[in-house]
Amino acid sequence: MTTMPDPHHLPETNRVEHRGYQIRLSQSSLERIAFVARPKQRPSVIMAPDREAVLAKAYGWVDRQLASDKNPK
Repeated sequence: MTTMPDPHHLPETNRVEHRGYQIRLSQSSLERIAFVARPKQRPSVIMAPDREAVLAKAYGWVDRQLASDKNPK
């Protein structure tokens, strides 16, 4: 019998893609760090206390970048 993985427990990955941006995750002694960039660009650094929070911040940052690209001031 094969068991199905728990959908609420996603495996931790060190690299995530969101809307064309690469998000690389790392952990310092106290916080999680996300390096967010499009391919061949310098990354922006985002920090948060845990993996879920740093991913949420990174996704929000990407969404704001894409929105500002569509509506330049």
